[in-house]
Amino acid sequence: MLSGTNKIAFILDSLSYGGAEKSIIEIASRFKKFSPVIFQLYSGDDLVRYCSKRNISLIQLELNKSYNFNKAADVVISELKLLNPVLIHSTLFDSDMVARIAARKLKLPLVSSFVNNSYSKARYQKLDLTGKMKLLAIQLWDAWSARNVTHFIANSNTIRQSNSRALQVPLNKITVIFRGRDKNEFKDVGLQEILKMKQTLGINPGAKVFLNVGRLIERKGQLELIEAFCLLNKCYPSTMLLIAGDGPLRPVLESLIKERNMASSIKLLGSRSDVPMLLKIADFFVFPSWYEGLPGSVIEAMFSQTPIILSDIPENRECVTADMALFFPAGDVKKLAEKMGEALGLSDWPLRTGKAYARALEHFDIDKVAAQYEELYERLLKKN
Repeated sequence: MLSGTNKIAFILDSLSYGGAEKSIIEIASRFKKFSPVIFQLYSGDDLVRYCSKRNISLIQLELNKSYNFNKAADVVISELKLLNPVLIHSTLFDSDMVARIAARKLKLPLVSSFVNNSYSKARYQKLDLTGKMKLLAIQLWDAWSARNVTHFIANSNTIRQSNSRALQVPLNKITVIFRGRDKNEFKDVGLQEILKMKQTLGINPGAKVFLNVGRLIERKGQLELIEAFCLLNKCYPSTMLLIAGDGPLRPVLESLIKERNMASSIKLLGSRSDVPMLLKIADFFVFPSWYEGLPGSVIEAMFSQTPIILSDIPENRECVTADMALFFPAGDVKKLAEKMGEALGLSDWPLRTGKAYARALEHFDIDKVAAQYEELYERLLKKN
């Protein structure tokens, strides 16, 4: 157990994937005034090593997902009483629901993260009637229980506005703090290392490499990306597509690649811990998501100075502007293929990526982000 009194209890669903969970670990590891302890509700070990490497205490509860939130909260409350934190911070839906019950019963201040445009019009439009009714029920439940939250952190202005409307949360209860990344992870890599990695991945010599990084779920747009790449590859057969990440959509993507006879040109890499290296071997980074929070993988591409092609959604526009990247309408396969083709012929990429890098340094440096989190916690605790 950590010593000291300024403990922050971070409650997460699981550490199985990355995204929001990894961001919390990276931010918390840089705290100077508070001691973070992470509570993992469900099983999953993919990011446990991150906690260990960064000396963050991790409490793995391994609850059954069939637990109702009240029962799960009782288990969390028992652990929180032993920890005696000054504040709870929850991220993602299940954790939010459990934390809201626990914070209310323990009379502790609670911060929740808005990391996705969960109730966006774009999401509702993709659902059938049953799906829309289920999402609406979740939204109403979320809005009702949000009354127990002391303050929210949104990782983009877009998310602040959309979640304020969807959950009827006053804007003055939501602070925008961008996601951050460690710029030192994206330093230049030697040519021999790049060549060795390309050989390991089976990348054809001279091939132009497009890279996507993200969880394999429908809203991340990998289905459209594969279809667009197939169109591109007909005109530029020396191109290759790498997709790094894992998730429930993987079997669907594998079937599509097999159906299109593209196994030699499209490679699903699974979960990777070497994204900075992948960005260095890639000629272009492609991000076709339908909606986001603030896309961490786009920020990584900015720090890596890798040319970026991405969907024209408000969340992405908060990362880069039109003079830094190429935008296409989300979900438009033909336009995506066209932009990928355009990217191959642009000569001003060094200027564009240089501007993107400067913007990343200004807004998305992880040390600045961590300091903003601690400043917010201090303000809230003084009011409490």
